Amino acid sequence: MFAKKVLPAVVVAMALVVGAGLSAQADVKKPTPSVSATAKVNETKDAREAQKALSQASKDARAAAAAAKAAAVAKYRADLAAYQAAVAARNALAAPINSAYMTAVSTANAAYADALKAITVTGDARKAANTAARTTFKNAVAAAAAVRDAAFKALPALPAKPKNPNGND
Repeated sequence: MFAKKVLPAVVVAMALVVGAGLSAQADVKKPTPSVSATAKVNETKDAREAQKALSQASKDARAAAAAAKAAAVAKYRADLAAYQAAVAARNALAAPINSAYMTAVSTANAAYADALKAITVTGDARKAANTAARTTFKNAVAAAAAVRDAAFKALPALPAKPKNPNGND
């Protein structure tokens, strides 16, 4: 009975295992280069070379842009230093003019205060004296302002402020 039942089952199982292994080995082939495979490899190499060339061109363009920006920033810094020097020179020239104007206004204000204290009359005469003192004060301030404005016009004009290439003005 053992020979009738078990032996055929073992033979069938062995046939399935050995047969599957043999068919799997039969399907495996060694790749052989073909003309189309060589063309694809060359096309891939050409594409890689073109990509490298584009990449290098992109790097060169970025480097040129960075160099141009660095040159623009250096020029801006030099222009800004010149502008700041011109502003400082103008302010140095303007300081005595402003000081003279402020002194003239202070003198006119003191004269106005003294004139108001000196008024001893009353009524309409007092009002007229106040008006005259006020008019004298205003005329003195206007004259000082005219002298100051003329002196400022005689100063050299400021150059235009340089534009920041980074846009951070």
